[in-house]
Amino acid sequence: MFLIKQGHIGPRVIMIQGILRSLGYELTIDGNFGPKTKAAVQNFQRRPSVKLSPDGKVGMDTWQTLRSISGYRVINVVDAEDPAQRKRVMGGLNRALARDVIIMYGQSNAIASAISQIMSRVNASGTVAMVRLYSHGAQGAQNVAAGKDGSMMAHRSGFTAAMLPQIKTDFSRLNDVLASFGCLDLMGCSVGGGVKGQRLLSGLANAVRRPAEGGMRVQYSTNTGYVPFNFEGAVRQVYPRGVSRKAWGRSVQNAVPLGHWAKQ
Repeated sequence: MFLIKQGHIGPRVIMIQGILRSLGYELTIDGNFGPKTKAAVQNFQRRPSVKLSPDGKVGMDTWQTLRSISGYRVINVVDAEDPAQRKRVMGGLNRALARDVIIMYGQSNAIASAISQIMSRVNASGTVAMVRLYSHGAQGAQNVAAGKDGSMMAHRSGFTAAMLPQIKTDFSRLNDVLASFGCLDLMGCSVGGGVKGQRLLSGLANAVRRPAEGGMRVQYSTNTGYVPFNFEGAVRQVYPRGVSRKAWGRSVQNAVPLGHWAKQ
């Protein structure tokens, strides 16, 4: 339920490289989708038990097969309070056959509620590859269960950079379920923009001990193709403790044992 392909860089690429390594494909995890990563994806797609078109891209069909074989999951939290938002996002997720969708309606303390629901869905630690939050946003701010009403932030129906001291404990719970190559994606408009966006993503990356990323511009408003799942325009990507993408990739590579499935 995304499109990741050659030329892309960042946490989503690290996620795919980590899953492929866990299946036995010998890759350098560096967050750069280059020719070797493309070749590994093609080798996966060509396997007799997979039988996908070997285009070297991780799109909907390839992701569904990777998920089924590896057991790693993407959990989507959708703010359904705004009907237009609900229609757009759920239309795309349903089309992509998304299995892990948490639907949130207007409520206070929605952050803690959403994370508790995530935890209740996970049977084993380290099996979540991505947590993705869908709602409206602004620079350094993301709704969770408020629709368009930003005034509900005072009741924790969403969160802002200024709320980091209060929400870090909630987000730190995700440490137990995210894979070492996992990431947190904030899909609201402009969440990663400006100084506030940098501060929010840095705080969340340190809280979950995984990369956090958010778009810096207005995001898409249709549910066609891969539009609901990929960021529009520039993306801010922040790694825990402010390390570089390559340094984070090295730490992930050390944490992910090379699997055997690819050699069977």
